[in-house]
Amino acid sequence: MHAYPSFLAEEAEVGVTPRVSILSAPLAATVSWGAGTDQGPRAILEASPALEVFDDELLQETIWAGIETLAPLDFAGCSLEAVSERICQAVGEALARDRFPVLLGGEHSVTTGAVAALLRHHPDLHVVQIDAHLDLRDSYEDTLLSHAAVMRRLDDLAVPFTQVGIRSFSQEEWLLVRERGWQPFFMHRIKAEADWIAQIVAEIKGPVYLTVDVDGLDPAIMPATGTPEPDGMGWTMAIDLIRAIVREKQLVGMDVVEFAPRPGAEHAAFLAAKLIYRTLGYRFASLLAGQGGRP
Repeated sequence: MHAYPSFLAEEAEVGVTPRVSILSAPLAATVSWGAGTDQGPRAILEASPALEVFDDELLQETIWAGIETLAPLDFAGCSLEAVSERICQAVGEALARDRFPVLLGGEHSVTTGAVAALLRHHPDLHVVQIDAHLDLRDSYEDTLLSHAAVMRRLDDLAVPFTQVGIRSFSQEEWLLVRERGWQPFFMHRIKAEADWIAQIVAEIKGPVYLTVDVDGLDPAIMPATGTPEPDGMGWTMAIDLIRAIVREKQLVGMDVVEFAPRPGAEHAAFLAAKLIYRTLGYRFASLLAGQGGRP
């Protein structure tokens, strides 16, 4: 096995104090159908050096915000509870060092530990979830910390959330949504309501943690995931939403989860890396404004 890759490799080594920490959580304990999410973080990192560090939209080199890549978390012999605690500790340490945390999954259950860490700093945290699935089962296959129950666990933490890109769910989840009066942004709703992005931004009251399950994207552009549901969000749709959130609210952390490399779909890892880099670009645009995109 080669040394663990870093985000953007040597191009990220610009000699500034890092403001961003890339954390890898290579977990595939409760995945459905297609496996491989434990290989997701490495694949995204390996694809990232192919990016142009000069952002074509923002006209800046976001690397000058300072990006560090930490060693992957080791989950050998860990229960799911221990995995969540280890992630919470790692994200908490990044926050204590004044870093913006970017967590690479791994299955979606890794989000719970990250959100728990953010809540200690931002008790009014709001989670925005891009996903094909509601992930609101009370448990799945007798596992409370399943990827299919991650948003239910966040509800247990009393964290408000907005769900975007949804197009697959169980009857159990649908009954819960109706009981609670939640209004997810299903794909059919997004297509019917031209102001869907403005609606999402308006319902966010606190700082934001963004969790991107890559199956929220259309499998035409993101086939590398365990459950590639048809008719997802396109690149422009997702980026327009992220841009609006970051520019109008305080983004305090993010993750990209459920990426599972597939032979012949190497473009998907590049897309995931670019989505992360573009989001960081929005997050640090004011810092990098002027001076040729350098602080």
